[in-house]
Amino acid sequence: MADYASSLAAQSVLQPSCELPEDTPKVRGYDFNQGVDLPAVLKSYFNTGFQATSFAMAIQEINHMIEKRLEPVEEHEESKFKDSGESFHNSGCTIFLGYTSNLISSGVRESIRYLAEHKMVDVIVTTAGGIEEDLIKCLAHTYLGDFSLPGKELRLRGINRIGNLLVPNNNYCKFEDWLMPILDQMLLEQNTEGTHWTPSKMIHRLGKEINNTDSVCYWAYKNNIPVFSPALTDGSLGDMIYFHTFKNPGLILDIVEDIRRLNSRVVFAKRTGIIILGGGLVKHHIANANLMRNGADYVVYVNTGQEFDGSDSGARPDEAVSWGKIRTDASPVKVYADASLVFPLIVAETFALHHDKLTAGKKTN
Repeated sequence: MADYASSLAAQSVLQPSCELPEDTPKVRGYDFNQGVDLPAVLKSYFNTGFQATSFAMAIQEINHMIEKRLEPVEEHEESKFKDSGESFHNSGCTIFLGYTSNLISSGVRESIRYLAEHKMVDVIVTTAGGIEEDLIKCLAHTYLGDFSLPGKELRLRGINRIGNLLVPNNNYCKFEDWLMPILDQMLLEQNTEGTHWTPSKMIHRLGKEINNTDSVCYWAYKNNIPVFSPALTDGSLGDMIYFHTFKNPGLILDIVEDIRRLNSRVVFAKRTGIIILGGGLVKHHIANANLMRNGADYVVYVNTGQEFDGSDSGARPDEAVSWGKIRTDASPVKVYADASLVFPLIVAETFALHHDKLTAGKKTN
């Protein structure tokens, strides 16, 4: 009986292995005996496993976007890229960047600003907070705090908390003082010149008015990168627009024209690449637009969402494939990580690495 038990256990524990293919990558991390070489450390992530491998795959996917974006476009492909009298440059791959407002509140703003400053992305989609926090930071500072600071005490002190970031109420007062005259002027132009305002046109105007090189919106304005925000009223901007309606009512923002502009960028693109930091509205707005061309060609998600509750924020890329929002032959990547940790590193190994190629022939004032 003891021999039988021993034999059965041995068979169970020592189940013979099948041979893995010759080209199966072997797990191996960075050896610091080689010294400290940050690019080499990041390259070693591909063979490290877990989210390090996903990180390395995301870099590879974005570099594929950049490689295709740099391909020359035939004249007939360029000339058809027009909608309602608006013409814009087509490239080998149109890159869409989406991000949530908390990343603009954080220091990731500077990585995003770099991409807009050097025209490295073609279309931006963000939330209301992604616009207003960028503008507010040009007027007053956001400060580092702590996740454990009690909300009741902060409220009594007029301090707002975004995770471990602190934003004084006075920042929003300064924002209101800056914004109200602009809203007055926009309404005047609507009534006297027939200006048809949309969220993206408003953001373009705010980028012009802020006139600050620290701002993402400023560089999007300077480089004519459209910034879409279909829920532009969901934040401080909406509060200010609400207050404005009592003093000077009548301003209209048309979201229909904006969905036509966004979808047209997708439909006439030779290829599309999408980079989405976070989830929610920005993730779906970009992905749904790509449904209009039977899916994006290159895809990178960076977020901490999980799919078990059926949320779009947590959905893995394969779910979007089922809807036709990502192409069936694409190789999308999701990195389960806080974007504040990984996105600056991703930029370092992609856009910044190819800075000279991406900016050749482009002049940034």
